Amino acid sequence: MAKKILVVPDVHGRTFWKEPVRKYIDEVNRVVFLGDYLDPYDEEGTDRRPEALFDNLMEIVALKQEQPDKVVLLKGNHDQHYASERFRKEAGGSRLDEENWEKYHEFFCKHKPLFRLAHIEMVKGIPYIFTHAGVTAFWLNEVNSQVWMLPDGEVSLADPQIVEAINLLDFDGPGQDLLAIVGWRRSWFGEKTGSVLWADIFEHSTPHAPNAYGLDKVFQVFGHTRLDGHIDDKMEYENLVMVDSQKCFIVDSAIDEKIMTVRDYEMKVAKGQ
Repeated sequence: MAKKILVVPDVHGRTFWKEPVRKYIDEVNRVVFLGDYLDPYDEEGTDRRPEALFDNLMEIVALKQEQPDKVVLLKGNHDQHYASERFRKEAGGSRLDEENWEKYHEFFCKHKPLFRLAHIEMVKGIPYIFTHAGVTAFWLNEVNSQVWMLPDGEVSLADPQIVEAINLLDFDGPGQDLLAIVGWRRSWFGEKTGSVLWADIFEHSTPHAPNAYGLDKVFQVFGHTRLDGHIDDKMEYENLVMVDSQKCFIVDSAIDEKIMTVRDYEMKVAKGQ
C-alpha cells in the first residue's frame, strides 16, 4: 500500500503551509511539521505582530488536535527556548521574543504532549527519520554515553525504540543539556556537531552517512539551515535531505524520488510519470 507524507519545514510565522495542508490533508497518511513556529526573520516581511504569530501557531495546534494521529508536530530550537528555561539558559536563543517569553513558555508547557522531537515512518522499507535539525553520530554518542549507556551496537536510529528514546530526552534535566548542544557552525565555542535541535547541515556527514548508529540505514528529513527557496529547494544526499526553503514537500512511496516539493510533485503527477 502506498504511503504519502506532507512535510512542512520551518514555519517562523510564515503561512506557506496553509494551502498545501488544506489541499492534501485528506490525501496523505501523515502531515509532519519540522518545528520552529515562531521568531520570524526581520528581512522576510513576515507579519511580526505577536498576535499574528500566535494565531498562526494556534492554527497549527488546532490541526493537530483535530487530527491527532495524522498530524505530527516536531519542535525546533526556536520552540525549545520557550518551552524550557534550562534549554534557554544553556543554548541561548537567536531572535527570541523576550517580551512574550512567559506567554510562549506557558503555551508550550500546556501543550507539551502535542509536540515531539523525532518521528519515524517506514517508506518502501526505509526508515524515514523526521527531526528539526537531523541526528549526527557525535550527538548520539554524547546521548548514549551520558543517558542511555547502552552498548554501541544496540543504538541504531533505524530502531523505533531509539527514536522514542530521543523524544524522552525532553524533560527538565540532563536531557535539556544534551538538546542544548550547539555545534561549531553556530557557535565559536561549539561542539563537533549540534543536537537534534541545533545541528547545521554542514555539521552532518555528507555525501555519505557514517557506518555508525544506523545512520547509513535511514533517510533523514530535517530543516533548520535556511535556504533561499528561489535558487535551492533542498540539499539532498544519499541518507539525508535538508528542506528549510519555505516550501512544502511530498514523500510518496509510489514514485522514485525520495522527496519532492509539492510543485514538482504536482508537475510529475500531471505528466503521469
